[in-house]
Amino acid sequence: MTSPQNPWQQGGYPQGGTPSGGFPQQPYPQGGYQQQYPQAGYQQAPYSAPPVPQQEMSQVPRPITVEIAFWISVVVPLLATVLSVVSYMLLQGYLNDVVAGATDPDMPSEFNEGMSSLVNGIMLFTFIFITVIFLILTALWILFGFKMRAGRNWARITLTVFASLWLVNAIVSLIGGGNVTFSGEMPDVPLPTSYFVMSYSQAGLGLLSMAAFITLVFLKPSNWFFSANSRTY
Repeated sequence: MTSPQNPWQQGGYPQGGTPSGGFPQQPYPQGGYQQQYPQAGYQQAPYSAPPVPQQEMSQVPRPITVEIAFWISVVVPLLATVLSVVSYMLLQGYLNDVVAGATDPDMPSEFNEGMSSLVNGIMLFTFIFITVIFLILTALWILFGFKMRAGRNWARITLTVFASLWLVNAIVSLIGGGNVTFSGEMPDVPLPTSYFVMSYSQAGLGLLSMAAFITLVFLKPSNWFFSANSRTY
């Protein structure tokens, strides 16, 4: 008795079954077994933190030294402008008293009025000129202050030059004491005490604030901040 050449075709096993009674094994894909990962790579867990944007990762943190120097560059010039206007108003009252005491009773009244008008015109022109200069300098301080706060090293250098000039001017003002003298025959009219108070306050403010500004922008955290931003930009 001969056995069939292909006993598996005799129907001895259920269709789709295997000799061991299990399920048929799935064929491997071409190229061998491959683990099925998403094409985009590792898939993030649904409850994990969102990724940090690249722009925020590259941003350099601003130290407190630069932040304080920035507020000095904004507040102090504005305050100095206000003090300068008040000092000028006090000085104008002093000069009016000087001119009134210098009038010659032997001269016609038109001459004395003309002299008074001339002095008032000069004082008004001086007031407008000085106020415009202070406003321009204040605007530059604030503009360069924002640039410095953003990490621009050239703004730091420019404001350091401004601060150094302001510092020297404050020292000269403190040494001079704000004295106003006139040559010639002028009546002895003392300066008001309030003028000296304003003059010393303005000079002291410039001395302390500018010395603090120069120190803050060249401390180690500030140097690191501007060095890092110079590589970023």
